[in-house]
Amino acid sequence: MARKIMQALLFPFALSVLLVGVYTAAMHAPAPHEMKVAVAGPPAQTAPLAASLQKAVGDAYDITTVTTSERARQLVEHRTVAAAYVPAPSPGDRTAGTASTSFAQPPQPNGPVLYVASAAGAAGVTMAAAPFENTAVQQHQFLQVRDLVTLSPHDTSDTTTMYASIGLTLAGYLPVVVLTTAFGPALTRRRAVAALAAFGAVVTVTIWAVAGPVLGALHGSAPGIWVTGWLTVMAVGMGTLLLSRFCGRLTALPAAGIFMFLGMPASGAALPIATMPGLVRALHDVLPLTSTSGSLRQIMYFDGNGIADYWLTLAIWAIAGLALTAAYDTLKARRSTGRKETADDRAPLPLQAVPSTSR
Repeated sequence: MARKIMQALLFPFALSVLLVGVYTAAMHAPAPHEMKVAVAGPPAQTAPLAASLQKAVGDAYDITTVTTSERARQLVEHRTVAAAYVPAPSPGDRTAGTASTSFAQPPQPNGPVLYVASAAGAAGVTMAAAPFENTAVQQHQFLQVRDLVTLSPHDTSDTTTMYASIGLTLAGYLPVVVLTTAFGPALTRRRAVAALAAFGAVVTVTIWAVAGPVLGALHGSAPGIWVTGWLTVMAVGMGTLLLSRFCGRLTALPAAGIFMFLGMPASGAALPIATMPGLVRALHDVLPLTSTSGSLRQIMYFDGNGIADYWLTLAIWAIAGLALTAAYDTLKARRSTGRKETADDRAPLPLQAVPSTSR
């Protein structure tokens, strides 16, 4: 009995250690790695400033230059750069966006301007601003920070998209784990896909209703959110269905490890992806949770721009997972048939009764 209890507890033990190990390794000491920022102004002014900054910050930041403040604002609004610095702003540059509430603002602004977009990820704003704050201090100037895309007043902690993405990811792999464990071989692939598709539609609308109309935290195009949620459930679910063919009752462990424990830090939903270790950054454009959180953020704050790429990634996961599962099932069935036929061929022939002859 003691041995069986130990074997039963091995799974929750491994899951707990994996969660702490992966999350801590990825997010215990966030530091920028080539975080993209820009400096705007005439080349004669920005080139030496950018070169000096790049030398000071090393590979922590990737500093580019643009010639106009209008272009700088576009880069920030399209999430191409995390911040844009205008060392010699015009009066119009000082009124773009709104005054950032994360930084002290000068009563009479006359120094440089920094553009940020807290809706692109509030956790990264302070980090993106750091080198320019230091530059302003060294030049005895007060940096004016302007927020071009602000967070919703109903989501000031910038956690709605993260929690919604976690819920939709759970809704993808948990049903497959539960169904395959409960029904085993009786659960055919067709039934699993049909059940997951129906479940995905119901759970997506329910999550949207709770986070949106009820709590007021999730807003934007409802059809866009529904498509994102359903694609997430199918993408993660089909990936988990494929894992179930190899892992059996232990499917929950690799599914949680891939889609949740690696997916969360790799998505950039909690901390900027530029602050993650190299392996995690390499998974950013691959794992489904990135596309889920990215889609929801684009829907909430950026008019859905670029959402097609996120949806394509989720669709590829769903189609590839289903196709590979079907291929595995077909190959396994053929091998089983081949082994049965071989066994039949090798079986001894039944003895034939020899008729007796009378003399």
